[in-house]
Amino acid sequence: MRSVVCWGLLLGGTALVLFGGSGCVSSEQAEGQADDSVATRSETPRTAGPSLAPQDEDIRTVQLYRGENERNLPITSLQSPEPLTLEFDLMAQQGRPLSVYFVHANREWKRDLSPSQTLESYHDDRLVDYRGSQGTEVPYVHYEYRFPNDDIRFRVSGNYILRVTEQGRRDSVLFERPFFISDETGDLQLGAEALMVPGQRQRSLRPIARYNPPAALRGDPFGYTVCFVRNGRLPDTRCQGRPLLAQQPRLEFELDRDEAFAPITADYTVDLGDLRTGAKIERTNRTVSPLEVLLEPDYAQFSGRDLDAALNGQIVVKAAVDGRATPALTAEYVETTFAFVPPREQPLAGRVVVAGSFSGMNPAQGTRMEWRPLRGRYEGEILLKQGLYQYFYHTPDARLRDAVRRSQARIQSIYTSFVYYEDPSVGTDRLLRVNSVRR
Repeated sequence: MRSVVCWGLLLGGTALVLFGGSGCVSSEQAEGQADDSVATRSETPRTAGPSLAPQDEDIRTVQLYRGENERNLPITSLQSPEPLTLEFDLMAQQGRPLSVYFVHANREWKRDLSPSQTLESYHDDRLVDYRGSQGTEVPYVHYEYRFPNDDIRFRVSGNYILRVTEQGRRDSVLFERPFFISDETGDLQLGAEALMVPGQRQRSLRPIARYNPPAALRGDPFGYTVCFVRNGRLPDTRCQGRPLLAQQPRLEFELDRDEAFAPITADYTVDLGDLRTGAKIERTNRTVSPLEVLLEPDYAQFSGRDLDAALNGQIVVKAAVDGRATPALTAEYVETTFAFVPPREQPLAGRVVVAGSFSGMNPAQGTRMEWRPLRGRYEGEILLKQGLYQYFYHTPDARLRDAVRRSQARIQSIYTSFVYYEDPSVGTDRLLRVNSVRR
């Protein structure tokens, strides 16, 4: 059976996906167009996402998003920047001023340029907007900060890392988070090819990008790399630096077949907004501090159909906590127990972790789960602020991956593409355009 490629043109941040007609081509047609037009490079550049400093145990609920919408990825434009919003909690009775620094990185997240090369004004800023929680069982201090601002302005596009530290102490790191600044130049179309994989119930998806560079940057087609991210999982970034050149100046980038994204089937969403039983919450204990919530168990053989792909790996608090004034200050922290039933209720080889938006979508920063033999499941506890979270389970045991792919239905995901250009005039990778499509 041949696979199908469908193209979507992204306009003003809205994905207009075209199906059928001239907007879709079969894999046979796509292969016919490729011929000998693939650029000859020794290897395909890939990246494993940013390497960040460990988060201090007193820091919780770090959010970084564009504008006022907590679901937005932290991406803004160099030309007409919409401010990014940083929010987080310090688990303490009293707050204190902190510092924030900004570090540029190339497409592989290697930190490169100095602040004097990337910032037009000051090199760092102070975090002085903080307030204590109001009437909560667990006290905390909430911080909020927006940038770019009068003191922090960027002159180079690309990948960036935000670092929050103790005041004036650059190396006393409390946490780091990635964000992006784009030139928003050139025209980008996104498509996807569905690939059949033996032993897999649903097809894998290979995203494809067609990029038309601006006239000023058309002399070096091999200076471009496109990276793809699914559902905000930056640690699972996949890149392609070998463009197809059959339709120059337009460049086409597609992942190798073995780099295609397998179906997302085991991601879940939990809403801790009102803490009532039902809709994933099995039991709530309000007689203890912090409050305790036991989630309904997730089963490997059943689909995680409750995934809200629009979360894109983000944490939502203000829009999820109803009936409370200033949720950022009044939402409770809840000891949340996750339960996961593996295939045949048998323990898996290697450790099992629960990870998600509360761990930066990074399983390396996830919470280890303990095997409960009498219940035939894994359990793990995380202190979470009331809100909406995306999460998943991770283990090195391939049996879980194989069981999920055989039994579960495919769930729609959001694919985001990042177009980089290795610009010798600035000595790093510029980020030319970013866009997303839901498939």
